[in-house]
Amino acid sequence: MDIFVITKIKYLDMNKIITSLSLVFIFFCSTVLYSQCSDAGVCIIGDKHHKSEVPRSSLSFAYSVGQSGNTVAGTDDNITFHTFKFGGNLAFSKAFSVSAVIPVVSMIYQLPLKPSKNGLADATVLANYNIPTGKLKNISFMGGFKLATSSVEKNKFDFFNGQGTNDLLLGVDYNYSFLNVSAGMQIPLTKYDNEGVTFKRGTDLLIRAGYQRKADDLIVKFEMLGIKRLNKSEFGTPYVPAYQIEKSDFFQLNIMGGLMYYFTNDFIAGLNLYFPMLKRDENSDGTKRTFTVSAGFSYLLNI
Repeated sequence: MDIFVITKIKYLDMNKIITSLSLVFIFFCSTVLYSQCSDAGVCIIGDKHHKSEVPRSSLSFAYSVGQSGNTVAGTDDNITFHTFKFGGNLAFSKAFSVSAVIPVVSMIYQLPLKPSKNGLADATVLANYNIPTGKLKNISFMGGFKLATSSVEKNKFDFFNGQGTNDLLLGVDYNYSFLNVSAGMQIPLTKYDNEGVTFKRGTDLLIRAGYQRKADDLIVKFEMLGIKRLNKSEFGTPYVPAYQIEKSDFFQLNIMGGLMYYFTNDFIAGLNLYFPMLKRDENSDGTKRTFTVSAGFSYLLNI
């Protein structure tokens, strides 16, 4: 075998080993920090980048596990979250596609006598319009909704992001070769209101930038995500008029590392790890986690 080919194979294998070890290290470090973007609806903007190839319809499944940011033993908000996301993408043309995700969540309380809660969480629907702008370059415009479909702990606002509210999602994603930049907004359209208990979340602005490289059938990606709450969230009860929650107009800065592997041309599996650059204590919106790891797969359809 040609010495150049042997050297290249060894180089690719070493890249895979180093990348895998780095992600394992990130995981163990993240378990003592506060991951902040894993549950946020706005993080769907730019999550899947539409490269220059013709888009295909697909079915997908993802599982994620995380823990609440509370470390005080014996409290009812010390929880482990298991989320199962069932999704699909329907490509109507080379430019236009629509995706939907329906999550099912299981909340496992650490209190021995408190039973777990299981059921639907808030679903998302997102349309994408992709415009090629040159060789290895394209821009995508996205718009959709986060829908108040949840049936689990709807009044636990410190566990979920905008639980029980309908939100508008808008975004744009630009790809150039192995680089991508995205921007998006999550704008609340309704507030939670049940028997006088109200919760109105603020508008979120997302900026994300990433790097993605492919070696044979393996794709490695790293991304930095920043989220700024543009205005404070509000909470009220029948006994207390609605008031703004202090420090709820926070700024988040997070890093995500991920691997994707093409087992066949139609079957892709991946792993993502999330960890923060900044520590945040305020948790009125449920984006705070001590760690989050997600894994999933997509099956591409020829329709």
